Amino acid sequence: MPRSSRRVQLLRRLRRNLTQRQSLLAMSMLNDDSSSSGSDAGNSSSSSDSTTDAIIYAAGCNEIEDKLDFAERSRYLFRGRYRKSDEQQFIRDLNPGNNGERPWLTDEEFKQEYRMSRDALNHIAEKIKDDKAFKNKRGPKQMNPKHQLMVLLQYLGTEGSGASSPRQRAYLKIGKGSANNYRRRVRDAIIRTFGEENYYWPDENERREIAAFYKREFDLPNCVAVMDGTLLPLEFEPQTRDAGDYHGRKFQWSLTCLVIRPYLANLFLGHAVGRAPKVAVLRLVA
Repeated sequence: MPRSSRRVQLLRRLRRNLTQRQSLLAMSMLNDDSSSSGSDAGNSSSSSDSTTDAIIYAAGCNEIEDKLDFAERSRYLFRGRYRKSDEQQFIRDLNPGNNGERPWLTDEEFKQEYRMSRDALNHIAEKIKDDKAFKNKRGPKQMNPKHQLMVLLQYLGTEGSGASSPRQRAYLKIGKGSANNYRRRVRDAIIRTFGEENYYWPDENERREIAAFYKREFDLPNCVAVMDGTLLPLEFEPQTRDAGDYHGRKFQWSLTCLVIRPYLANLFLGHAVGRAPKVAVLRLVA
């Protein structure tokens, strides 16, 4: 049986109490009318008592009606004060330790938590800070883009159930809904900022230069890239209609990833569901 909320339970109790008080008020008024029709002293005393009761019941009805009206207008009657996000955890993690002060996270611990160095994080944050994802048309000011980037990095660097909004809320002192918004904003900002600069296919002149490089360095003629495929295991079943396609022969759930490398410093990535062969992924990125 569905459980009623505290607000619904309160409304039911107030309405029940109001009905009872109104019934008592009606009875006292009827008694007052019947007593006032008599002329002896006893009836006069009874009439006075009935009038007093009617006044008390009427005041009680008014009080309950005020409470009921307030409860009906207050949707979040029992909700406590909102918890405010605290950026002190980000500031403490970013602090490298100055003037002999021991940092909260050493360089190695910082890499374990956020999967890159502080310098690399600062470089990316400087690149994406002016993206439109961090500009609100209205409403409160957003959290520092660097701190939003840290939310995404910690999420991507955590395995299993640790990569979740509730766990990030507990560690980073941010709202669960806010954590999802931060990750989405940073993702979009990175794609817009670095996409055209780093994700592209080499043109004809670049392919000639790459082919000359592989011929000179590795004696491979007419080679414009090297590639290899791998499987990326997934911790949970994808929440999609085609989840069965992610079921592969090596892992329960996985993505097929094809890595194409024109130069030693450049990478092109393509991915498909776990059942897809490497040739199918190549058609997607070609």
